Amino acid sequence: MGEGNGEGNTYNNFIDELTGIYNRQGFYQYTANLLKQHPDISFCLLYWNVRKFKVVNDLFGRESGDKVLIYLANALKEEFGKETASYGRLEGDNFVCCVPMDIIEQEKWVRLGDVSFDADDSEYHFYSCCGLYKIIDPEISVAKMVDRARVAMDTVKNNYLKPYAWYEESMWGSMVEEQQMNNAFRKAITEKQFKVFYQPLCRATDGVITGAEALVRWEKPGEGMISPGKFIPIFEKNGLVSILDHYVWGEVCRMQKKRIDQGLRVVPVSINVSRVEFYNPHLCEEIYDIVQKYNVPTDLIKIEITESAYAADPTLVQDAVRKLHEYGFIVLMDDFGSGASSLNTLKDLPIDVLKIDMKFIDSFDKNQKSAVILEAVIRMAKWMQLSTVAEGVETKKEWEYLKSMECDVVQGYYFYHPMPEAEFERLLNQSMTKYADIDRDIPELDDVIQDAFSHGNSKESMIFYSMLGGMGIFEMTEDKLEILQVNRGYYEVIYGEETSLREFSKSLNKLVKEPEKTVLMEKCQIAKTTDEMQQAQIHYEREDGKFIWLNVKVRYIGSRGKRSLFYFAIDNIEEIKKAEQERYLLDYSAALVKVFDKVYRMDYEHGMVEVLHSGESSMKIKEKYYFVNFFEKFHNSIEWEGNKNVASIIANRELLDQELVKSKNGSFSVHYKVKNERLDIKEVSAMFFKVELQDGREEYLCCIKKERETKRAVE
Repeated sequence: MGEGNGEGNTYNNFIDELTGIYNRQGFYQYTANLLKQHPDISFCLLYWNVRKFKVVNDLFGRESGDKVLIYLANALKEEFGKETASYGRLEGDNFVCCVPMDIIEQEKWVRLGDVSFDADDSEYHFYSCCGLYKIIDPEISVAKMVDRARVAMDTVKNNYLKPYAWYEESMWGSMVEEQQMNNAFRKAITEKQFKVFYQPLCRATDGVITGAEALVRWEKPGEGMISPGKFIPIFEKNGLVSILDHYVWGEVCRMQKKRIDQGLRVVPVSINVSRVEFYNPHLCEEIYDIVQKYNVPTDLIKIEITESAYAADPTLVQDAVRKLHEYGFIVLMDDFGSGASSLNTLKDLPIDVLKIDMKFIDSFDKNQKSAVILEAVIRMAKWMQLSTVAEGVETKKEWEYLKSMECDVVQGYYFYHPMPEAEFERLLNQSMTKYADIDRDIPELDDVIQDAFSHGNSKESMIFYSMLGGMGIFEMTEDKLEILQVNRGYYEVIYGEETSLREFSKSLNKLVKEPEKTVLMEKCQIAKTTDEMQQAQIHYEREDGKFIWLNVKVRYIGSRGKRSLFYFAIDNIEEIKKAEQERYLLDYSAALVKVFDKVYRMDYEHGMVEVLHSGESSMKIKEKYYFVNFFEKFHNSIEWEGNKNVASIIANRELLDQELVKSKNGSFSVHYKVKNERLDIKEVSAMFFKVELQDGREEYLCCIKKERETKRAVE
């Protein structure tokens, strides 16, 4: 346990009963002795805390939690037991140690924060965060040293990418400031130093105010206005944010009630709910009680939840949203895109409005990918029956772009900054435009739309997604057909099975172009009119220049205005098409045999001919023969009629093509005599021509006919 161990009862008073290492009192005393006994050694104090330790106790019970604490204590013993060092457990899952700086510089201590234990036949891992304080003045109290290491640890407690931090003097100033804010909070609430500011929300089409968001500011006497970014995280940490939220909700309802009683124009105001509030089991009832206290209709108070709140505990937030709906509230998700949520997660959260944070689209007017993402989010949100609000709009160009994408509502400095209550009321009084908020009761389409965009699990969606080949969703307007959503199978068909995820963006909001566009739009129109699945076969050119045959099935989903949605499924039918065309070629050559004795397919790439049909039993179908130098090899046995360069023409595809072009009927015919060793003479006619197949490929055919056979007289 390092140096300075005591004996007897006094020693036992300094020992933590659970772990067998120093408790707080013991660590303080023996660390002070350690520093006095070794003034020549530079020491460092470390403060450890197990991240989310409460989860261990909640999930596995106190006994398992104790095992984790003992594990960490034993790790400290093993690492520092033989060193000039001290270590202890202060309380709970908070451990400290004081070790020489040269040990710290070796960085072996970093791995001590990783804790593993077995429970229910599974291994679980927990990680610690650590604050380090380099002891410059050994004369200050050990308690102050511990406080400074703890302050450093607090800066990384919620940062899982950074396991430790060194103490800096500025951190102490932050801790002092935090404590001062905590001490001033009660007085600030009583004196109404917290002011509710309102930032209007405007209809995207014309900029008319349709609502507002309530934001809190702290107007502290002698210090001016304090940003919520400074005090909200502090109040969330110590639980005071709940009191502040209730205060803001009451102020908003008071303002709404006053305007209603005076017969003045009112618009819905959205109130923010801090993420820690969702751990309050009575949250929804408390919001409803405040609204009822002021007798304000629930449709004039909207509830904004943050993306981070949902990410922290999806189930908890889902239950709260459903209950808020039961009370008649409209619920918005704020800051969408600033965290880890996606449209796929929205299918499980029954919100009504999606607020898209423009900050997550970096220079969308300059970055094509950003523009595509923004448009895709707005469009898919609308198809999922979510109204859309774009917040952070700062330029006219952004506004115009959002209007073109049919975003519903806009908010940002281009329109209005957050303003005090009196200024907001004057603004409402100046415009008596009738309230025209976005109605959340949008006419419902088939619920399969939500499944389609979120890869849901409904029976209908699962059947469609399990179809062979690729699938996706078309959106059709009067003059264009656009791909909105695709699955992995689509990329395997279009780009190949080895496609990386980087290729996925190639088809997001991709316009279908000619020649496929005309055919597919026609099928979509028929599917929409008849409500029956339609299909078409198209010869598609991939990005690598290779053509493949696709079978496309189209089914109508629904329409809104001029836009219509369609499922589509694609299958690669290249092999099937090849088989069909091979059958066509065989059938074609079979008809030729009625006129000719043999029909060959000519493969110039390999210099081979393949027997398609033959009247001679000695020749088998599919047999191949080398033909390029055939006439040269047997030139002594062949007598040509007319053109003496026939052999070179037949052996060269380019020369043969020239003859076919010159011919009136697109064929090249030759006649020759063949004599064998018995001096039998065969007169042969050969015709060469091309057959164009459905996919645009051309096959060269050679048809042979024996005119007659004679025996030459023996001289």
